[in-house]
Amino acid sequence: MNLHIPVFVTIILCLCGCSENTISDSQSITELKGKALGTTWSVKVLTTTNFRIEDLRSDISQKLEDCDKIFSHWRTDSELYQFNGALTTTPISIHPQLLDLLKHSKWIHKQSDGTFDPTVAPVVNLWGFGPVGKTRSTIPTDKQISEALSLTGMNKVELLRKGLVQKKLPTLQLDFSGSAKGEIIDQICTLLQGWNFNNFLVELGGEVRAYGKGRNGKGWIVGLEDGSGDSGSMVSVPLRNYAVATSGTYQLNKPNPDANRSASHLLDPRTGRPVEHQLIAVNAFAPTARDADAWATALMILGSEEGMKKAEKLDMVARFCRIQNGHIEISLSTAYERLYLSNIP
Repeated sequence: MNLHIPVFVTIILCLCGCSENTISDSQSITELKGKALGTTWSVKVLTTTNFRIEDLRSDISQKLEDCDKIFSHWRTDSELYQFNGALTTTPISIHPQLLDLLKHSKWIHKQSDGTFDPTVAPVVNLWGFGPVGKTRSTIPTDKQISEALSLTGMNKVELLRKGLVQKKLPTLQLDFSGSAKGEIIDQICTLLQGWNFNNFLVELGGEVRAYGKGRNGKGWIVGLEDGSGDSGSMVSVPLRNYAVATSGTYQLNKPNPDANRSASHLLDPRTGRPVEHQLIAVNAFAPTARDADAWATALMILGSEEGMKKAEKLDMVARFCRIQNGHIEISLSTAYERLYLSNIP
C-alpha cells in the first residue's frame, strides 16, 4: 500500500517491552512492532491477561496483510487494484470492506465540501505520487491537469443495491491513501478487542488510536509536534477512546519550477494542483482512526482559515500548524481548547 508518509505524531509514553513468550501476573505494558504496508506499526497493550505474544503478533500481521490485499492501489493482486483496472461501466461487485470505505469516503466528501476525494487517483499519478513511475520527476502541464481532472469526481461512481458499484466512467480509479491507514488501525483495534483487551494503543505510520485509560487512568499520552523539528516544542496530550491523525506538506514533495515552493503530495481535488497555502500540518482528532485520517487530509487541503471554519462548524478537535514569517504559529479549535486546555491552571 506504500503508506510511507510520516506524520507529526510521536508516541512519547515510556513503555516496557517483554521478551517472554507468555505475559501474566501484574498489569504490564507489552509492545509489539514491525513493518508492513510500506511503513511501521506498533501495538501497546496494558493487561493482566495471560496471552502468547507470538500468537498476537501473528494475528496482527495477518490482519495487516489481509488489509493490504484489499486497500492497496500499488499491488496488482489487491481488490482495489482490480477495481481500478476494470474498464467498464457495468455494475460490479467489490469486497465488502472496500465498499464500506467507499461509502465512508462519499460521506466525508460531502461533509468536506469536496476536499476529500479518493477519485483523485489520476491526478496523484500525474504528479508522480502514485504507482505510475514515469511521472516521478516531471511537472504536468495545465492541459494534462485539466485532462486528469476530467477523469475524477465522486459523482462518477455510484453505489447500487446488493453491494454493487457502477463506474460512470470506465477509466475511473480510486486512491484511498487519505483514509486507508485509519481504517486499518480501526480493524486492528477490533482484533484486539476480540482478544479481550480493553486498554491499548495502536499506531500505523504515525497515526494513532487509543482504547482504555492508559497506565495512569487519564489516557495514553502522545506527543504532537509543530513541524519545526524542535523536540522542545512538542505538546503532550492524553488519548482515551480516541484517535489522532496528521496530514502535512513537510514530506514527500518534489521541486516545482512553476511555483514558489516544492510540489507537495497533498493535491487539491478541486484544482488538480498541490496545496500552496502556509499550513504545514493539521492534527485531526476523532472517535475512530478512519474519521481522523480522512479529516486530517480534508482540513489540510482546506487551509488554516477554511479548515478552522469547518472544524468549528462540526465541533471538531483540531490543531493547525502554519508557517508565518519563518515561525510556526499554532491555532486550536474550540473543541481542542475545551478538551485539552480547560483544566490547565
